[in-house]
Amino acid sequence: MELENLARRLADVGRPGMSPEIAEKLKLKSEDVVRGQLMAMTDGDRGPLGVYLLAIYVVDDTDVFGDGQIYWWSVPVLVDKQGNARWSAVSGLPAGASPHKTGSLEWMTNVSLQEPPLLAVIPPEDDISACVIRLGVYDDDKKPADMPTALAQAYTALAGCQREGLPGASQIITPVRDAIWRSLKAEDDDVLVDEDITIRRGEALRFNVGLIGAAMTAKARSYYVVVDELRTEIAGPIDVRKRETARLVFPSDLVSGGRLAIFSRGADVDCPVFGELSTDRPFAGKVIDAALAKTLAGGIEVTGSGGSAKVIAYYTPP
Repeated sequence: MELENLARRLADVGRPGMSPEIAEKLKLKSEDVVRGQLMAMTDGDRGPLGVYLLAIYVVDDTDVFGDGQIYWWSVPVLVDKQGNARWSAVSGLPAGASPHKTGSLEWMTNVSLQEPPLLAVIPPEDDISACVIRLGVYDDDKKPADMPTALAQAYTALAGCQREGLPGASQIITPVRDAIWRSLKAEDDDVLVDEDITIRRGEALRFNVGLIGAAMTAKARSYYVVVDELRTEIAGPIDVRKRETARLVFPSDLVSGGRLAIFSRGADVDCPVFGELSTDRPFAGKVIDAALAKTLAGGIEVTGSGGSAKVIAYYTPP
């Protein structure tokens, strides 16, 4: 990831549901200004952390006949050490995607590994203790969900919230979620996921940077990754087919103390370092030691053991 790309996303006035009037209410700045704000966030060689949606796997689309029409949305909030919530356009806005035909036991193919959706940005400030993201994944049952209109309502509700000092994340999440719900008439739809993902600062790893996390229910599994926008390197995504062997290679040498994470979507993949990556275990992570750094000097080898898979890896130096 890089600050230029992040600034482009955060300043995007062409995103679904955005308008000049709403952008003004949200105090959305130009790309150049946002880039400057992100640069001001940097702490030495450590940058702001980006939280990205990697994939959604539908376990049960709830439809008796045919495939479901699955849509998702998200609402990000930052929480400080006093438990007070805050939001800003630079820490990420509500996001979402229109319904996509997906059946039970299938991956949502409209979630891109090449350019995954941005869920939140966490600044490198000591006062921030957690990032809370409400994630909703629904199966559309009646009139197709109009996500641009719903996001416009979400932005308007967010603009009406106090920007900081609110007693708890729900003070922001609830009115924004309710605006999305009402706009989509979601009472007619089936809930696959509707819960908070809470990423805490932690003692050793700040907000689990460099690692992959998951939010799971009986009906769907969602996966996300936290990256350092200045330092995390990405290898892939690459396509791996059955009995085909490929390598994921990073621009820099891996060193002891760094964090390594890998994710595979689609068919099963075998990796000597991480073992088999499958639908039930699509990701793995390790803190690198000297021996592992030496083993991976030539890259991460993966071999397809099923059909076609997409594989991506993340390396964050210590």
